[in-house]
Amino acid sequence: MTPEADSAEPLLEGPRAEVGNAGAPVLRFEVWEGPLDLLLDLARAQRVDLAQLSIVTLAEQFSAVVDAAIAARRVPLSRLAEWLIMAAWLTLLRSRLLLPVAEEEALEAHREAADLRQRLASREAARRLADWLERRPQLGREVFGRGEAEPAVAALPAADLTELLRACLKLLELPLHERVYRPQPPSLWRVPDALARIRQLLPGLPHGAPLARFLPPAGEGGRDRLQRRAALASTLLAGLELARDGAAALEQDRAFGEIRVSPADVTGTGAAESKAAAA
Repeated sequence: MTPEADSAEPLLEGPRAEVGNAGAPVLRFEVWEGPLDLLLDLARAQRVDLAQLSIVTLAEQFSAVVDAAIAARRVPLSRLAEWLIMAAWLTLLRSRLLLPVAEEEALEAHREAADLRQRLASREAARRLADWLERRPQLGREVFGRGEAEPAVAALPAADLTELLRACLKLLELPLHERVYRPQPPSLWRVPDALARIRQLLPGLPHGAPLARFLPPAGEGGRDRLQRRAALASTLLAGLELARDGAAALEQDRAFGEIRVSPADVTGTGAAESKAAAA
């Protein structure tokens, strides 16, 4: 026999507790003797008088059985946990008999506790609402108001129904062509205007005059950026047409460089002289 078993025998003999055939501890009281699980079932069904059971005796006998089972190492830990739960339930049922009968003070205490719980719940709801309002966009920080308030409906002048109908009749009497909206096109420098200007200025300008010299004055071509770009495009197209017809020649030394315009006869003479010098 091991030393652990020798130390467990006095515990079993002292409180007179043991494990029954069903696997539950056997308890012995003055009014009861049997396994713990059966005692718990009868107590729940109110078929045994728990007031006659001693909590001290229950604790001593249950502790002796658990210590002996641990020393013998024959009861698994899960079974010991089941024993502990059964003993806890039996202790809870026995302790409820020790509480006083509900009187006026107990009822008042329950009402005060319920009121306190309600106030705590209301406080928590108010805190959540304050957090929600804090996360909302605030005027002057995330959103901004209009610069001027809208006029009230009562402050607006009342409309004259007769005058309104007369105005509608005047619109209905207008011809169809007058009711069609026609946008006013911008005044742009056109290709015919550029052709006429190049033909006029080209004889009096020196050889290789810049294309910008043929742009219209600011008063004719307009001062707007769109008008100036349109005048430059029209002048370039006019120069290309004159070069195609043989009336002018365009020169450009490099890509995106300055474009120069010369009369066709001057350019042809210069080209012939350049070819003779190279030969």
